[in-house]
Amino acid sequence: MLPAQPNQSLIDGLSVLQALAGSGKSIGSRELARMLDMEPTKANRLLKTLAAIGVAQQQPDKKYAPGPGMHVLSAQSLHGSGLIRQAVPHLETLKAPGMIVAMGVLWRDKTCYLYHANHDTPTHVAMGAAELYPASMSGIGLVMLASLQNQQVRDLYHNHDIAGFENVSALIKQLKEIREQGYAVANPENKFTTVALGLGDNPTYAAIALSSRQMNPSQINSAVEQLKEARQLIKSQRGEG
Repeated sequence: MLPAQPNQSLIDGLSVLQALAGSGKSIGSRELARMLDMEPTKANRLLKTLAAIGVAQQQPDKKYAPGPGMHVLSAQSLHGSGLIRQAVPHLETLKAPGMIVAMGVLWRDKTCYLYHANHDTPTHVAMGAAELYPASMSGIGLVMLASLQNQQVRDLYHNHDIAGFENVSALIKQLKEIREQGYAVANPENKFTTVALGLGDNPTYAAIALSSRQMNPSQINSAVEQLKEARQLIKSQRGEG
């Protein structure tokens, strides 16, 4: 929830930073302004500011790409939280043929994957996947949405379509079921079944998941037990009670 007097300049700057980081290509100020529904001169000013401090880098075609400062911030944040370093060894033990192992966080109404691997994905490729996916279509996203208060969920999706749900009331109904059972099961478009558990009790700071094609109830129960064991090991590694 926003404070009573939010700093809009800070919010805009971080929005530009995140859009630049997630674009996957160099991007111009006008294109970025359209993405963020922002006034073009403001987007251009913020990009120039980020370039001046080395977080962005202007290319010969005048477009912008992540600069060295962004890579430093990325490395510092991952090292500072310790989450990747402490969780990945335990996630690696969950790898199995036909199974996808994932860890992610909630960013606004999206799931951002920090680790995403099938049984033969090299660790360095699986780490820092950073893909964005609608949270309402993701097991990880749903279990993290369930950790929010209902009003926070309503605010998050105010005047927004919700992928996979007719309206916010339908989403909140499913989140209630997730809170009661302690884990989420997602099966978007009837392709892969994903089982996800949250990490951290208050707050839930990330979630881990197992996915495979069309799990039956017995396989879902097995996945839940595997994830619970991994979660306990991660909690111990992080010194959590």
